[in-house]
Amino acid sequence: MIFKKFFIQLFLLFTLLILFTTGLKSQNQLVKPPKLVVGIVIEEMRYEMLLRYWDSFGESGFKKIIDSGAFCTQVHHNYLITENAVGQAGIVTGTYPSYHGIIANQWYDKLKDVIVESADETGFEMIEGRLSSGTYTPKKLLASTIGDEIKLATNDSSKVISISMNPISSVISGGRLADYAFWMNEKDGGWISGGYYTDSLPDWVGEFNLKGFQDVYMRKNWASMHSLSNNYKNSLPDDSDFEIGFRNYRYTFPYDLSYLKRRSGNYKYLKFTPFGNTYTKDFAITSIINEELGKDEFTDFLNISFSASNYSGELFGPRSVEIEDVFLRLDKDLEHLISFLDNEIGIENVLIYITSDRGVSDVPEYLEYKKQNAGVFDGEKAVTLLNSYLSVLYQDGEWIKSYYSRQIYFNQSLIDQTGVDLEELQKKVANFMVQFSGVANALPATIINSTNFESGINNKIQNSFHQKRSGDVIINLEPGWIEKNGYVTKSGSGYNYDTHVPLIWYGWEIANKRIDAPIEIIDIAPTIAWILKITSPNASIGNPIYNIITE
Repeated sequence: MIFKKFFIQLFLLFTLLILFTTGLKSQNQLVKPPKLVVGIVIEEMRYEMLLRYWDSFGESGFKKIIDSGAFCTQVHHNYLITENAVGQAGIVTGTYPSYHGIIANQWYDKLKDVIVESADETGFEMIEGRLSSGTYTPKKLLASTIGDEIKLATNDSSKVISISMNPISSVISGGRLADYAFWMNEKDGGWISGGYYTDSLPDWVGEFNLKGFQDVYMRKNWASMHSLSNNYKNSLPDDSDFEIGFRNYRYTFPYDLSYLKRRSGNYKYLKFTPFGNTYTKDFAITSIINEELGKDEFTDFLNISFSASNYSGELFGPRSVEIEDVFLRLDKDLEHLISFLDNEIGIENVLIYITSDRGVSDVPEYLEYKKQNAGVFDGEKAVTLLNSYLSVLYQDGEWIKSYYSRQIYFNQSLIDQTGVDLEELQKKVANFMVQFSGVANALPATIINSTNFESGINNKIQNSFHQKRSGDVIINLEPGWIEKNGYVTKSGSGYNYDTHVPLIWYGWEIANKRIDAPIEIIDIAPTIAWILKITSPNASIGNPIYNIITE
């Protein structure tokens, strides 16, 4: 009996010791935050691309990161208008467009009667370079970002830097308090910033630009990394009819980039090649070294957005050999970046997440060839017919002021002048629009404001709706359909191919596991805030992903 009691006490003591040490370990993980957080956003990478290209990836890029990290397989953007600026904003703010205000890449400003860009602010001068559309700032972002909260939590002792060839991605992801947001100047191919951030560029940026890497890349031929006959079996043939390619040039390998540079007179086509991603990676590594990121007790934040998949995708489509080549070369760039971080800072001191700003739809002509429901909705033509209908129904006039990103904006002055009931007008317009081929449904703003949709496509429409910035009627297209406005065709829907994206956590104290539970993209920012023991972005409604941490 005495021995039995002794063994029970010993067992309890041993159990308590395990619990105590486990608690200490968990507590220690939170006490020692990572020295550097690196957010990697791969533009227009839908989740299935990871699966489709898996066998072609090397062993030390995507495969190593996934096999050693926490791989979240069911991650979605839960709103309707899945465009670049919107996705970038959701990742860093932890909330929907209805809160952070970036409802699309562009929208109509009702008060100023102009089309505004999500990150274009002509009131600030460019630093070392000038673009015709002005420079860029995050001033239209209404909510704080994780970078902002890191700066606030450390009284500006932390550094926040955002880098992308795409200025919108760089500016939106950096937030309002970023030390720098850098993007590529198409005129000379160098990296620049704007007067919002600094009066002059750091010396190291000028030194990097003078090395002329942009010229090295633009003297290359973009040929396929592997043999076209034996590889790229996960893509359509190189001479597929479902590609645009470089206009008035060609749409099959190889591509003479020096010719494209001479033809354009600038470096813009660098963004359309995998070398644009490599150029971005090289500049990111240089920024880590020169800004001494991750070298003190204050956690720094670096956002890197790889844009070549976005720009190249516009020309070749998501099933092209060119896009597969972009991802296979990006796999090598990630391998180099991860190796550098490990050698420079120690991977155990770096928290890395990899995700995407949105997915992408297949080319409609390809889907039609495969006997799927698909097509191109001509918004401009539809709105012209709509205006004619309203002119007959009420009186002749310009009833529709603008149409952008599936949003119809009314002429409020004409409504006030005629005394037409706004709610009635919205309903009539919604009923008219659903008659067009490719339109699944249309939702009036009055309904969005007065109803709480908890699920389905109407919930995604509501998450995309911002009362000051959104239109009077928002339309949703059928699966497989994309929209055309003027000469521009673009994807960006609430369907799986546009919303389902990868999310991989790697480094620091990240567990090696696969997580199949549903997760939203807005969960990323509050997860980082929880790890760093700081306040989540001020409009964040996402939930921390607790189980990514080693137990």
